[in-house]
Amino acid sequence: MYTVKEVGISEWDSYIDKCQKINMLQSWQYGDAKQQSSRWKAIRFKVLNDKREVIAIMQLLSMALPIIGGVARMNRGPLLIGDVDLSLSEKIAANIIAALIQESKKRRWWLIQIAPEMKDTENASKYLSDLGLIKQDVAPSASGLVLLEPDEESLIMGFKGKWRNCLRKGQKLGVSITIKEGDSSDLSILLKSYQQLQNAKGFSGLPDNLISALAKQSGNKWQFTLYIAIDKSLTELDKTVGMLVGIRHGDTATYIIGSSNDTGRKLQANYTLLWKAILHSKEIGCKWFDIGGLNATTPSGIAHFKKGVNSEIYSLIGEWRMFIFPWTKNQ
Repeated sequence: MYTVKEVGISEWDSYIDKCQKINMLQSWQYGDAKQQSSRWKAIRFKVLNDKREVIAIMQLLSMALPIIGGVARMNRGPLLIGDVDLSLSEKIAANIIAALIQESKKRRWWLIQIAPEMKDTENASKYLSDLGLIKQDVAPSASGLVLLEPDEESLIMGFKGKWRNCLRKGQKLGVSITIKEGDSSDLSILLKSYQQLQNAKGFSGLPDNLISALAKQSGNKWQFTLYIAIDKSLTELDKTVGMLVGIRHGDTATYIIGSSNDTGRKLQANYTLLWKAILHSKEIGCKWFDIGGLNATTPSGIAHFKKGVNSEIYSLIGEWRMFIFPWTKNQ
């Protein structure tokens, strides 16, 4: 039987360095940003097996409610330590979630909702159903990973031909990229443009206050980067034609949001921005680049653009929910 125990940031950092393909939602800094921009509180656990060995870590967001207890959510956890085979990882993750359910009873969380870091397989679904979790009718997380180990030429040759052509067109048309790290004054320009894109395409993205909170974070292998596309042929006031946010979190960097104006789209700025983000992530030591979401809710134009980099597509098992009554004796 597995057990869970809360950890602080130094211990968390020592374990997360042993995890692979780390997703941003399980980073310490993301938890802090959620705390600063919402009513959620981040709680981090290490998971121990019967031999008292730490086999995984996971971050939850909880919200206390008067009298009746609270609710908790785990998104894209647990993170298993080391390289674990898929068939074995499913069983381990299920046992970890079982331990989480027991911890939930102790903490009087009457509802837990999880979107586990588990591939969408029949075995994984059975494990979760057997624990009493009920699958929700929500589009599961899906995205793609680009391996950054190949050299620059090999990377670009791995992309689709039309994507490479658009990138080269953007480079020839004089688009250059400026990089700014952390909480930049230019971020407000991007957020305004991003809101306009959301309205035009009819999708919901990250809230502005969360993005701003993420920009203020710092820590071990965390880097918030704003990439700004500039057209040198334009006047000073009109130089910016597009922006992209990428965040490094452990061994992976993720494409968070991107936007370009009419001029930027004509100049293929979105291609030069994403290519620069991929190369920069490689330069700062990342092994993977996550294209930042590619599921059924992704607008068709954005999906087509992201598919051009020929990433390693993954789809997770989706959202699951369980109601718990920790004050009931038979629980």
